[in-house]
Amino acid sequence: MDYQAPGNPTGSHRPRRNDLHQLDVYRCALELYRRIGRMVVQFPRGEADLRSQMRRASRSVPFNLGEGVGKRGRARAAAYEIALGEAKELIVALDCVEIDELAKLDEVVAAQDLADRVAAMLTKLIRSAEAQNT
Repeated sequence: MDYQAPGNPTGSHRPRRNDLHQLDVYRCALELYRRIGRMVVQFPRGEADLRSQMRRASRSVPFNLGEGVGKRGRARAAAYEIALGEAKELIVALDCVEIDELAKLDEVVAAQDLADRVAAMLTKLIRSAEAQNT
């Protein structure tokens, strides 16, 4: 399945074929970033800190995946570990969103499920990168 570039006003999408876009974890991380972005714009005024934190964390996951793909061995694992930490941070933030009733429950659950999936894939990538280093 080709990654389709978002936001093209003509409705046509340019397929991406580089290594990064072929990774399911990267495509999922981008979808998580989209979901978080749509969610946080609905937060009330007093939630600017949480909004900012969630945006930064959700953006950091695909950024660190991209960085990791360009590295080898322990450096690759380290970049993936940062991405994993950010995904786990989002899971906690989404718990807070649920408790504070800042978004619809089904949106929170869907985002958490996706963050869990991304975290599981990152865990496997970290193990693989570390195994290549030994």
